[in-house]
Amino acid sequence: MPSVPLPTLQSADDASRTTCALSACLAGTRATVVDIECSGDEACRLRALGLCEGTAVNIIDARDAMLLEVRGTRLALGSALTAGITVQPVGARA
Repeated sequence: MPSVPLPTLQSADDASRTTCALSACLAGTRATVVDIECSGDEACRLRALGLCEGTAVNIIDARDAMLLEVRGTRLALGSALTAGITVQPVGARA
């Protein structure tokens, strides 16, 4: 069976297009956390709840408070927190 080459990044801009703020995701999206930019206490609490870099999240509901499934647990986060969390949607080019 012939091998198929994997796509490669053409520039640094390509990498930035694959990520977005968690707040920009719609219900039904699956994503991986890339970065958490919140206050120290907030970031520490999110990590204690299992939401840290490299963690897969499922967006269940994306209204005012976003409902997420993280490691088998549901978390509700407000828009101020979700705006500070950068994710890479599953299926986005890496």
